Amino acid sequence: MSEEKDGGLMEELLNSEPKTSGKVIVRRAIKQKKRKSSNKTYEVEVIPATVGVIPEGETAPILRCAAYCRVSTDDEAQSSSYELQVQHYTDYINAHVGWTLVGVYADEGISGTQVKHREEFKRMIEDCKDGKIDKIFVKSISRFSRNVVDCLTHVRLLKALNPPVEVYFEKENLSSLDDKTEMVLSIMSSVAQEESRSISANIQWAIVKRMKNGTQKIPTACLLGYASDECGDLVIIEDEAETVRYIYKSFIQGIHPTVIANKLNQKGVTTVLGNAWSSNSVRNILANEKYCGDVLMQKTYTEDFLTHKSRKNNGEREQYYIADHHDAIVSRAVWDRAKELLEKMNYKNWKRRDQQRLIPLAAGVLKGFVTLSPLWKDVSIARLEAATKKVLNNTPGTVVELPVKEQINKESEESIMSDVLKGFEVIELEVGKSDAVMTVMGNMLKFNKPTAAELMFPAYVRMAVDAVNKQVAIQACTEKSKNSLEFSRPADQQVYAITVRHPAVIVAIRKLMPEFNGKQNLTFRGKLFPDEKVIIFDLKEGEPVKKRNYKKKGEETQGEAAEKVPAEGQASTADKVGVED
Repeated sequence: MSEEKDGGLMEELLNSEPKTSGKVIVRRAIKQKKRKSSNKTYEVEVIPATVGVIPEGETAPILRCAAYCRVSTDDEAQSSSYELQVQHYTDYINAHVGWTLVGVYADEGISGTQVKHREEFKRMIEDCKDGKIDKIFVKSISRFSRNVVDCLTHVRLLKALNPPVEVYFEKENLSSLDDKTEMVLSIMSSVAQEESRSISANIQWAIVKRMKNGTQKIPTACLLGYASDECGDLVIIEDEAETVRYIYKSFIQGIHPTVIANKLNQKGVTTVLGNAWSSNSVRNILANEKYCGDVLMQKTYTEDFLTHKSRKNNGEREQYYIADHHDAIVSRAVWDRAKELLEKMNYKNWKRRDQQRLIPLAAGVLKGFVTLSPLWKDVSIARLEAATKKVLNNTPGTVVELPVKEQINKESEESIMSDVLKGFEVIELEVGKSDAVMTVMGNMLKFNKPTAAELMFPAYVRMAVDAVNKQVAIQACTEKSKNSLEFSRPADQQVYAITVRHPAVIVAIRKLMPEFNGKQNLTFRGKLFPDEKVIIFDLKEGEPVKKRNYKKKGEETQGEAAEKVPAEGQASTADKVGVED
């Protein structure tokens, strides 16, 4: 039986066929040989081109030509080259019949590595777009551009115009309308760019060499109080030097640079470039070591020879300092004192100071509060309390320790005022209903969305503390307000709580909460003062954050189970509440 069964299975396997989609080819197709070309001949009629072809008996249209000339410096040698280029193309175009000179576009003293400052070149391209020019003559590719990208971009732009504008490079004997030109143009413009890079590197090397030797000439075109003599040495201009001395003298006497600038403008004194004075221009005079007779070279450097962008040297390149290089306008002692005062005023150094001068607010609902800077590293509660007490000594309801004599005088004043104000009604400041909540956590503060809503979703706020009464205030302000910090997004974008993580602010609030152990999170409800856009939180009225008890479906909490089945001899939860009440 088993043999018959095995034989049946084998026969079934041999007769089974795989499923197909029905696309089956019986035989492989035989490759056909390539067809031979036909030996037939046809009579082909040639239709001549009409665009750009001048029919017999008609004169060619006037070809509007222009020339572009450029020299990179204002030296006399290149100035003569510039004049020769202009004269050459003017005579060359006027000598040809059927050509008319549209104009000679010339950039003098401008580098060819970028188009940014080549005003005449840009004007020529615009005239080509307006259909005023048919052909442009240029001495060489390097005169047209020393930047590969700029050269190819503008050549292709002119070629794509309707009708196209031809650029003819005389030295290379190339026409931009020739299809074979672009490869040669790419190579030649690359050579011109590399030549410019090499020249730039050589010039930089020579300048650095002169700096090391101390022979580099100091430019004085923008240097108030100094000029260069025929040997390149610095000489003092007494009229301008008086202005420099006035700036230094005023500054070391404690006058702010902004005030100095205003006084100079009122006197009609201008900068060396003829502009009005500003705080920054006064600071630049005070920070310049040349006025005490020294020279610091390579303060800036050129990052790229194509863009010519200058960057401040913050240690990327070597610098070279020469003491007593020339006659000083101010003494070294005066200059050192001005430098010391400038460093104290410097924003970066100011930002690193642990805590600034504390100035409490003197009026309004925030009287006695001190605003906290988000840039401070540490906060002294003793200093905060002392600053607040200065303005709270006469504030009703504030407990402040006073000397015995001052306390007696204050009590007598209060008794007199009570007799005078007898019969008058006491009016308190209006306090609005508030849903604002502040949560103090280990390393952050959290404000709920109603806090932002009640303050009209301010982009910036300032936070202040009253260290005596243990209160924190948050007030809407602008970005330019002192000690401002970023707060809320616009109303349609603020959808969650707002987090504040500035260490100085958090540390100050934590120090005013003696019961806060750093682990427990506390919440505080605010009081809204709508007229002044202020919310005040009392740090003495904190509540622990309620933890949410999540339960799975079908499970009961221990409280619910106890409520349903109270233990023997014990009252239910509801009974307990009733007893406590």
